[in-house]
Amino acid sequence: MLAIAEESFGGVPALHIYDMNDGKKPLPAVLYWHGFSSAKEHNLHIAYQLAKQGVRVIMPEAKHHGERHEGLTEKQRFFQFWSIVLQSLHEIQYIYDSLEEKRLIKEGRIFAAGTSMGGILACGALAAFPWIKGGAVMMGTPAWEAYARRQVEALKQQGDLPFSGEEIEQEVQQLLSYDLSRQPELLAGRPLFFWHGREDQVIDYRDSFSFYEGIKKEREEDVYVFHLEQRAGHKVTREGMLAMTKWTAAHI
Repeated sequence: MLAIAEESFGGVPALHIYDMNDGKKPLPAVLYWHGFSSAKEHNLHIAYQLAKQGVRVIMPEAKHHGERHEGLTEKQRFFQFWSIVLQSLHEIQYIYDSLEEKRLIKEGRIFAAGTSMGGILACGALAAFPWIKGGAVMMGTPAWEAYARRQVEALKQQGDLPFSGEEIEQEVQQLLSYDLSRQPELLAGRPLFFWHGREDQVIDYRDSFSFYEGIKKEREEDVYVFHLEQRAGHKVTREGMLAMTKWTAAHI
């Protein structure tokens, strides 16, 4: 039987999913982040598939989402997109320290994963924290700078850009050190899984696929995997979810 507990790790509210037969003993762990405009509980089906394979799953709540929502409009929250991502990135260390203090991670085996914005965050986590042992990215992207500049261009075309050029450039500069696509050596051979829909109109799959094409030359086995579904858009399919959870349980 699986347990679903509302807990706080390092001051960050999260759902904690694990097999009750394992109690509080150390387990391989996945930190799994939700997407933009979503909330932690919306990925419980993913946590279920991982937990029944012996993986501990921590699903943090991002700022301005779910129980941390502070009344922003959707537009206001969108303008905070990268500040939300960066805050979540910094909170990873607090969550990890709390898990380590409670001795919940087995032999340092911990992965970063997430959906959409959460997948973007997972890529940044791999760039920032060498103690993360691998990751799974569901329709996210490691190309932080390129994606941010596309967002800016889309806002310009809509005539809805409340920032000056200088402010935009300052924001983008903050992202560069976490842009895994610009420094693939930071991956350092750690296992990485990508899933994306070819028809995704929110996050183009091509940046992730180009990154994958570059790193897969290093190793021939299934350490690096890219699942591209031809008719899928910006919504993870059941097939994609099952492929990711099976791969993660095998590689963590």
